[in-house]
Amino acid sequence: MANLKVKFISTIYLKENTTIEENVDDNKLVPFIYTAQDTHIQQALGTNFYNRLKSGVTLNNLTTLEDDFLRDYVQPCLAQWVFYEAYPFLNYKTTNKAVSKESSEFSQPSDLDEIKYLRNAIRDLAQFYLKRLNAYLCDFGYLFPEYQNPNPYENLPANSKSYFNGVYLARRGRDLFKDAPTYVGDRYDCYGSRGGCWGGC
Repeated sequence: MANLKVKFISTIYLKENTTIEENVDDNKLVPFIYTAQDTHIQQALGTNFYNRLKSGVTLNNLTTLEDDFLRDYVQPCLAQWVFYEAYPFLNYKTTNKAVSKESSEFSQPSDLDEIKYLRNAIRDLAQFYLKRLNAYLCDFGYLFPEYQNPNPYENLPANSKSYFNGVYLARRGRDLFKDAPTYVGDRYDCYGSRGGCWGGC
């Protein structure tokens, strides 16, 4: 089941939940669904749980909890990451002749700074949904055996740390919250000295 080509969202869902226009060719979007799933979603779930959801979709045997988790947390998060990954390429076409930029007589192409700004906004929203997904797994991951008891040999164990971009300001009286999530390198470490996971990590 590990090599199954399964999409957790359709291109219809993607367009309904992002600002991608209806006239964008579905064939341009599908590769980015697989890319975003394999990178952002697999990293959050771990390979074992990720493969369980893929097989559950294929065999139509998801539990109610798995189905709710997929619909309420995975799909909204995935849609934004697909949009983020696809965004720089929506205006380009790769052929055996060249990489060409598509244009329309009724539209004005955006400059690079505008594209960077908008893509950062998409990333911020995707990270919000990822943090929300991680917080749910921190609190309720015990409900999913494949997440709670991963295969020790899986190639990508679950990572419940939300990546951080921006300025970090320490809280006042930090020593009063010794077990609170701490900022380590480029991410939050949500596991305190008690070994528990703080909500919202």
